[in-house]
Amino acid sequence: MSRTDRARYLEYRAHVEGDLLAPALRSAVLIFFLLQTFVFIPADYVLYPEHFRFFVTARLMLNAALGMIYFGTTYRYPVASSAAVCAVGTLLFLTMVYATGGVASGYYVGLILLVIGMGVLAPLDARQSGAIAVGMFAGYAALPLYTKDPVALRTFGENIFFLGAACVEAWWACMHMDRMRFADYMQQRELEEARDELAELDRAKARFSANVHHELRTPLTLILAPLDALRSGELGDLPLAVQKTMATMHANGRRLHKMINNLLDLSKLESSQFEIVRRPMYLEPLLGELVTGAGALAERKSVELSMQGFAGLPEINADAEALDKVFVNLIGNALKFTNEGDRVSVRAERRGDEVEISVEDTGLGIPPNKLNVIFDRFAQVDNSATRRHEGTGIGLSLAQEMIGLHGGRIWAESEGEGHGTTIHVVLPIGEPDELVDEVVLRDAAGAALAVGRSIEAIEADLRIESFSGASALAEMERSVDRWTDEREAGALRSDESVPDDTPEILIAEDNPDMRDLLAMLVGKEFRVRVAKNGREALEALRQRAPDLVLSDVMMPEMSGIELCRAIKGDEESRRIPVVLVTSKAEREMKIEGLELGADDYVTKPFHPRELLARVRTLVRVSSLQRQLAGRNEELETTLCELKQAEVHLVQSERLAAVGELAAGIAHEVNNPVNFALNAVRAMETTVKELRGVADELCAMDPSDPAVLAERLRSLQARAPHASATELTDELVELSGIIGEGLKRTSALVGDLRDFAVPGRSGKLRVGLDLEKGVRSTAQLLSYGLDQSRARLEIEAEPGLPTITGDPAGINQVLLNLIKNAAESFGPPGGTIRVTLRRVDEGVEGVEGVEVSVRDDGPGVSPRHLPVLFEPFFTTKPEGEGAGLGLSISRQIVDAHGGRLTLETEVGEGTCFVIWLPLEPPDTASVKRDLPKPDPS
Repeated sequence: MSRTDRARYLEYRAHVEGDLLAPALRSAVLIFFLLQTFVFIPADYVLYPEHFRFFVTARLMLNAALGMIYFGTTYRYPVASSAAVCAVGTLLFLTMVYATGGVASGYYVGLILLVIGMGVLAPLDARQSGAIAVGMFAGYAALPLYTKDPVALRTFGENIFFLGAACVEAWWACMHMDRMRFADYMQQRELEEARDELAELDRAKARFSANVHHELRTPLTLILAPLDALRSGELGDLPLAVQKTMATMHANGRRLHKMINNLLDLSKLESSQFEIVRRPMYLEPLLGELVTGAGALAERKSVELSMQGFAGLPEINADAEALDKVFVNLIGNALKFTNEGDRVSVRAERRGDEVEISVEDTGLGIPPNKLNVIFDRFAQVDNSATRRHEGTGIGLSLAQEMIGLHGGRIWAESEGEGHGTTIHVVLPIGEPDELVDEVVLRDAAGAALAVGRSIEAIEADLRIESFSGASALAEMERSVDRWTDEREAGALRSDESVPDDTPEILIAEDNPDMRDLLAMLVGKEFRVRVAKNGREALEALRQRAPDLVLSDVMMPEMSGIELCRAIKGDEESRRIPVVLVTSKAEREMKIEGLELGADDYVTKPFHPRELLARVRTLVRVSSLQRQLAGRNEELETTLCELKQAEVHLVQSERLAAVGELAAGIAHEVNNPVNFALNAVRAMETTVKELRGVADELCAMDPSDPAVLAERLRSLQARAPHASATELTDELVELSGIIGEGLKRTSALVGDLRDFAVPGRSGKLRVGLDLEKGVRSTAQLLSYGLDQSRARLEIEAEPGLPTITGDPAGINQVLLNLIKNAAESFGPPGGTIRVTLRRVDEGVEGVEGVEVSVRDDGPGVSPRHLPVLFEPFFTTKPEGEGAGLGLSISRQIVDAHGGRLTLETEVGEGTCFVIWLPLEPPDTASVKRDLPKPDPS
């Protein structure tokens, strides 16, 4: 146990022994006394009549001792008294055990009852309980020393065992219960400390609130008084725009004054410092003045306002200022929550010693489950972000508190939304309070000075009360102004000096004053459109998209958060910047708005230059984004055109290669065609001879053998070497020559088609044989190689695997590389060696096939290496090449997931190495990346 816990425990034990042990011990003594008198004495008479007189005497002596302890020592010495009770009880039971047989006596059970009973009935700790248990056990254990009866060891052992067990159980129970009591004590202390802290915080809050609200009145006086002087013209004439701004400032200053007064009253009510002074008064003048003042406002809203039943009311004793605040709030709420054509009635009726005033309207009504809630502090029927009516939620709470101070009652009745509301106020006629104005003023000044207020602050309070009459109806006028504003359509507002092509800002704000302020500030640099809520702003945005939306968060019908969600959720408007303006600075609300896509967040109050800087920056960024989007569209169009041009250039490059191959192909095709033509001429002669033989044979008469033999000898004599068998063999040989020539021609045409037919480009083939492709390309280039005196050697690794790829594309790469190598030779010519081998561990560990095209030409200059694969770069003379061959070749190899690299040294030749995977990593990407043919 720590030092702190030890100190707390000692404090707890002092509390137990000083406050709890004595009452508990008296209860235990009383129970012991009653058991002695009404249970044990009759038991002695029944069980041991021979010892009854002795036992009664002993028990009466014990009762006398208990009485002395009960009345004399329990409160003075509670711990010692507990030990004394146990001692005399133990002495009594040991005496009775000695008298009734010693260790064999059943009266030892009384010791068990005593040790357990004291542990349960008295709040002893483990140490005290242990001491009592040890004393009882020792007294019984020593019994054989002073008894005259023989000791039965078995019985004595059993009794010792059970008595010891009872003592241990009593000790453990006391220890456990003491811990539980200590835990309860600590919890109680914590609760008491927390209660004291809360009470002190509540008092400090009340003092702070009173001081702050009083101190706010001094600067408020210095704001409102000069504003009144400026508005009245005492300091000279002001421009119309300045007068309008002054009127807005004055109206909001009066509103702030009303809020300060309400908060001050609330603070006084919380600290029980709000006092009313009941004086004789009539309700009719008070309510009549309020109804008359609100009449003009009701007419503007087309609401019928009336009062009935006040003529016969008696004089009551009440605080007129407090009732004025109550009924201003009630009538103001009635006007606020009514619409055009509704009615507000103020009625009064005497009911015995009470007067009932009811304010009834036919307006919006209140849901039944909200009728009791509306009188709670800060409660509102609609507390959502889209509520239509402003308010702090303390008006009805203050009204209830003030009516309660008068000993009256206030409640609301409504049949539900749309059925109007009636507020009932019942006031007792009551008795007047003592009129001691001087004492009241002196006490107020003393209380103010007690909390540190100066005489100047008190005077400021007295001066600002001159605004109370104007402030009383300020909130009513404000609600009517808002109702009128809601029915006016939004308009374009901007400075006349702003050009028509200036960016436009859409302002969404339900507060007319704030909307006018934002429009004035932003309208100096931008064109402005205004909307009264999020729904109206969204409709205006869909009619014509602004350059930026400046929106309040809490608005009726659609909040700023919902407006931001709608704007950012629409593809057509999601790029419009949104700036949220709110008086709520909670981090969660800011995060929610920013997560929905809001571009910025401005918290009221804000500096005009800060607001303009944020708006100006976002408009500029938005303009740049639109310009960038336009440039992107232009670039995409240009890119598409470039891709089309690339396709045309690729096709042109292929056709140019076909043109260059035409002479060689014609040479290659001419030989098999000549072979076929010569064979056809020979075949014609053989067929004619064979036809003659057939005709002669047909003319022979088979019936005359002699004539037939003569004819055959004659036919053989004319054509000794043209037997039918020989002619047939010759015909078969000639047809074979023709077929071989046509096959060679077909193969050349197929190779040329695989290279030049655009319709097959981009079509992947599984099982593409690269060796076959090399040899096919060599066949196409055979004539050109002969012209360049180039020797082509092809070396392929046996068992070379096939790949998946585009045959036309791969063949074009091979043709470009072999043709470039041949064209690099001078007049002596050179050797081109094409090697194909399997690379088991190729690029990035993928299996593939490597094709190297090596020549012993002059090599590539180092200054050409960085741009060798760039489009349109060529080292050939002008008109002999477009410079696209190597660029297209690398693009095709890259599209297959392979690599095309170059190894060269000036004077030592060049080696292009192609590595292709057996299976492209992404077949779809190969189809997408390969140069597409022109559909035309």
